[in-house]
Amino acid sequence: MIEYIAVTVKDAKLIEKSGADRIELVSGLTEGGLTPSYGLIDKVVKSVRIPVNIMVRPHGQSFCYSKDDIEIMKNDIRMIRSLGANGVVFGMLDMEGNVDFSQLEELLTEVGTMEVTFHRAIDSSINMLDNAEKLDQYKEITTILTSGGHGEWESRMETLLKMKDICKDTEILIGSGLSKENIREVHEQVGTNAYHFGTAIRDDQSILKSVSLEKALEIVHTLK
Repeated sequence: MIEYIAVTVKDAKLIEKSGADRIELVSGLTEGGLTPSYGLIDKVVKSVRIPVNIMVRPHGQSFCYSKDDIEIMKNDIRMIRSLGANGVVFGMLDMEGNVDFSQLEELLTEVGTMEVTFHRAIDSSINMLDNAEKLDQYKEITTILTSGGHGEWESRMETLLKMKDICKDTEILIGSGLSKENIREVHEQVGTNAYHFGTAIRDDQSILKSVSLEKALEIVHTLK
């Protein structure tokens, strides 16, 4: 399963053309991804046939959210659901660095039948494996997007393998730092069969440039 990040309608159309399986639609890539506008969500969902998952993140300051932030996120989820998106992508931590499960449960009340990806907030949590095991118990959460923490690939891949073993019902989507050059090794060593790419498929590998169909195709051909 190959997921590519889109920030424009053009990106989304090129991603579909490349043969990728799913789109993660965001705005504000320079801030790590924020909730896109309703107009953009509507246009992208109507412009492609492959599933589109939408980032729900009201600001890029941290993964800790106030009550007001959570109300905004719940309202965004309701709107995203009404626009026909396949899923939502979000994650939240408490001040101690654990997943904030009370806030998570509040948001899950709004998702309906949409898929839910818990995003890379987990990589900044203080006990990734413990948090992943708890997330795996939520039937609404279909996917965890993770890079296995921070640091060198070697230690991250060890963490990813452990997470893959721990999570029985949740797809482990590997993202951040993946490229045409390293994806084969990651696939052979970890083999979750679900991979997420952002800058690797963009012109000059720049978050401020458009998706390159050539680069997007290269990764699809490498994996498939």
